[in-house]
Amino acid sequence: MGAMGTMQSSIYIWAAYIGIIIICYFIGAVPFCYIIGRLAGGKKLTEIGDKNPGGWNLIFNVSKFWGIIGLIFDIAKGYLSFFLVFKFTGNWIIALLAGCACILGHNYSPYLKFTGGKGIASMIGFLIAIHPLTIIAFAIGILFGLFVLRNMVWGIFLGIITATIFLGIYYLDPLTYIALAIILTLIMIPKQINRSIKLSKNFQFRKESSVKDLFTPKTR
Repeated sequence: MGAMGTMQSSIYIWAAYIGIIIICYFIGAVPFCYIIGRLAGGKKLTEIGDKNPGGWNLIFNVSKFWGIIGLIFDIAKGYLSFFLVFKFTGNWIIALLAGCACILGHNYSPYLKFTGGKGIASMIGFLIAIHPLTIIAFAIGILFGLFVLRNMVWGIFLGIITATIFLGIYYLDPLTYIALAIILTLIMIPKQINRSIKLSKNFQFRKESSVKDLFTPKTR
């Protein structure tokens, strides 16, 4: 009877963990920038600019002020999804998965017919929550990609790699952060792809003629 009770307790705990991860997905899916665009500017981000319902499109095509507010909300989603889950469960792995689920929800929101933003702000919030210094490691990778390779796809990928290398070394747990790098790459890179050009060109070094072009929203 004791063994049965222990097994049932374990099932309940894992069911709760799965439920928490699913909740984080739906919280991450809340399209704050899209909502702000509708309320503050009367515009649908999915119909203007690069048609991306994220903070950068909001800044360029609605309002810099409201765009920054939207980015703060997106960063907060990623931060709180890890921070609160770890605080209440004490389970590091579940908190990491919850953070990834939040970013996945942001990128593929059921509220927007499974479209969404590019996830950069939410990922930054998530990485900061794991360890504040992660943002420095992430910045090294992404800045190399942007200013040397002039390619956003490579910038995001290198940012993920440098951030997870730092975490693996800092926490002496390389396998966990290799897995995290793989998960984040699968979530993030497809959203950086510009489908209006050839797939191979998306990965071309020095794809953009200037750094400014990297930050100009483009139709995808």
